[in-house]
Amino acid sequence: MAVIGIGFYVFESFLDTGGSPTSDDVDLDRNRELFAQAIEKRRWDEASELIDLMQVSGEPSAQITAALQELEASRIEERGQQVGFLLGNVRAALEAEQFSEAEGFLAKVEKLDSNHEKLPALRKRIAEGSVKTRTLLMVEAVEEALNGRDWKETEARISALATASPDHPRLAEFRRRSDEAALRLREDQAKAAELLAKARELDDGTHSTEALALVEKAMRLDPNPEIRELYQKMSAYGRVVRVPADYPTIQNALRVVKVNDRVFVAKGTYSESLIIPAGVELIGESRAETIIECSPENGSVVTVPQGVGKIRIASMTLRHKGLVNDEERYPVVAIDGGQAHLEDLLITRASGHGIAVLDGGQARIDFTTLSDSGWDGLSVNGTKSSARLHQVTAENNLHHGIDFWDGAAGQVSDCRFIKNGRAGLAALGSEEKVTIKTSRSEQNREIGFYFSDVKALLLHDCEAHDNQLGGIVIADGSQRVELKGNRATKNGEAGLIIEAGVQLLFNSGNIVEGNFGKQIWQDAVFPDRPEDDTVSPPPPAPPER
Repeated sequence: MAVIGIGFYVFESFLDTGGSPTSDDVDLDRNRELFAQAIEKRRWDEASELIDLMQVSGEPSAQITAALQELEASRIEERGQQVGFLLGNVRAALEAEQFSEAEGFLAKVEKLDSNHEKLPALRKRIAEGSVKTRTLLMVEAVEEALNGRDWKETEARISALATASPDHPRLAEFRRRSDEAALRLREDQAKAAELLAKARELDDGTHSTEALALVEKAMRLDPNPEIRELYQKMSAYGRVVRVPADYPTIQNALRVVKVNDRVFVAKGTYSESLIIPAGVELIGESRAETIIECSPENGSVVTVPQGVGKIRIASMTLRHKGLVNDEERYPVVAIDGGQAHLEDLLITRASGHGIAVLDGGQARIDFTTLSDSGWDGLSVNGTKSSARLHQVTAENNLHHGIDFWDGAAGQVSDCRFIKNGRAGLAALGSEEKVTIKTSRSEQNREIGFYFSDVKALLLHDCEAHDNQLGGIVIADGSQRVELKGNRATKNGEAGLIIEAGVQLLFNSGNIVEGNFGKQIWQDAVFPDRPEDDTVSPPPPAPPER
């Protein structure tokens, strides 16, 4: 019977008899039974109403007192169970680092029992966890600004991190990197001013490849309005073939150009697969908004064939439309024995490699991003094949960011290799010297810098940070190795691994700290690796002793 029904029955009985109900009107045993059921089912309002009914029915005061005590004890017991359940939820949320959820559960505990003994400790854990989460987000924000070379934003984010966590262990590193970047920026600005002055001296109102190259270099270093204005003015000099103003397609324009001519491509998306003739410059109006693409089944977007030299491609996006999963796949850019200067490009969404340099091809790549390739961002393959990289970012490629192999050589400076599926940079079986300076490899799924059977290696002032299977690995009898001023931090397994049999010529000033496992693993012994494994991660490093 519902509470209101019981109460209404007693009220009517009271009116009918003109006073207290008689034992015939109210069954005291039945009231006690209903009270016991209400307590068992935790219907506290119904139990309270039944106590009132028992009083009206003439229940002895001792029984009423006992019933009230039982009701209060049951309520306290239930509240304790609810508090225990909520505390369990708080702990689970804390273990999952879901601090806002933990805070919500704790608020419910405080409402039920504001003086619970565990509240202060839990409040402290939530506060500390929230600060930790905010700090991690701030660290990521600083990394993002540094990788994006946004120095003003970098300073602002470092300042915010210092305010929130003045003792954070990476503050010194961030400030050092920011100071170095600011110094480099000032140097770039000064160099750009010198280049601009030289270009103005050569400007006589006619096309000058030398003067235009000076302005373009100045604009890359410091793209201020004065330099941009001169670039636009000088770009209009001499023979410039414009697409689509003069020719509807880039391929049509390439059929009529001669050595030292320039094809200027306006903003827009062009579906073409191009073979670039010798001595031609292909220049886009905008890196982000001049886009050349083709289906991966049709081949590469750009091919530089054997014997073609001095071609230049700048300021545009090159990409594949879609992905094929064949054993053989085309790169977006194929430098197949030719020579090319690539700068200020975004090369992305390659079915195979972003750029492939092979058969003795030579590439100079500046101020370019290689991302989201089905294989490597850049693959340089074969004896006499080489690439020189400056301020190149290779990120989110399925295999390596950059790969030199089977005799290829390379020079790398001021580059970044981020979140690639295998190594950030790998050099395997290089016959000529591989030189890497002032570059950073981080958050790659295998190794930051991997070298195997290289005949000569110089690795100076580079950083390997937060790579899953190791920071710097030098293996397979690599020779004439020079290591100087490198940093390996927060890498899995080991920071610096040098396999037994590697020839070290120079090893000085390297900082290896904070790695998960061994810091430096000297004279490491690896198990035999399959011959067809182009990069095999080293085994787990032995623990520090």
